[in-house]
Amino acid sequence: MQQDPLVSVIVPVYNVDRYIEECLDSIVKQTYRELQIIVIDDGSTDESNQKVRPYLSDSRVRLIEQVNTGLSGARNTGLGAACGKYVLFVDSDDYLALTAIENLVDLMKKNHADLIRFNGRAFLDGLNEPIKQNNYDFSHRLQEGVKYIDDRFEVNRRTFASPVYLYMVKKEVIEQNNLSFYEGILHEDELFTTQVFLNSRSMTYANAFYYNRRYRENSIMTDQSQERLKQTLDSYLIIFKELEKMYLDKKYSKKQKKLVKRQMLSIYSGLKNSNVNKIEKENKIKKIKGITITDKAYLSIKKIISKPSV
Repeated sequence: MQQDPLVSVIVPVYNVDRYIEECLDSIVKQTYRELQIIVIDDGSTDESNQKVRPYLSDSRVRLIEQVNTGLSGARNTGLGAACGKYVLFVDSDDYLALTAIENLVDLMKKNHADLIRFNGRAFLDGLNEPIKQNNYDFSHRLQEGVKYIDDRFEVNRRTFASPVYLYMVKKEVIEQNNLSFYEGILHEDELFTTQVFLNSRSMTYANAFYYNRRYRENSIMTDQSQERLKQTLDSYLIIFKELEKMYLDKKYSKKQKKLVKRQMLSIYSGLKNSNVNKIEKENKIKKIKGITITDKAYLSIKKIISKPSV
């Protein structure tokens, strides 16, 4: 009897002692048992480490402790330790549906796909009520169980969502293309996911809300302080430059570059709409050379169309 493939679940941890048990419970209690659960304590200063330790009685769970390097560094540590055929990322304040991994592996095996995407449900911390506008539902453009090959770049461009916790990918895609998270920036998923989508030879989709995304006060996604906004601006500038390098790389096809250009426009739009000091923002944006007049016109028209009618 053929053994089920191993899935490496990478969980970076930093000061989430209120949530880490709910997260790990949702992983160790999965109906799919062939798991390598890699927990990276990225220099937590609260009780996170102590709350992880009881889970080490499960032989599938491994705890790696390191000085704080940030989310990218923690995920890269996890990738370095991963031994599974598939890799799945879970943030330590979120949780999975208990049948998620079993169903994802079944669809991956059935379609012999490099990548599988699925839906996510966002909710407010303490309320457990969904935030409809922040849900990730791709069913309007993707069909469950279909194997996307020739059209994978186009469908991923049209349904692009950067969070790495919204897909499971073959580890060989990451290894063979030397993919890793860019360290020292925020919103690193914008770059990493683009690279994963570009280098996956096939993709399929599960129309189910397997991932539960918690929005909490003072998280990276909700912190709107001026310091955080400046970090975001600087991070987006770095991401844009890396995307521009990819766009100019001759190894990528026109279809692939169309996906990259989509991301470049998205990041550029984010830069333009940033709430940091206007003069500082404009001085930095002036240095960007990869956006054409046509691109700017497209963004302007898109902005007008997306405005709600009075």
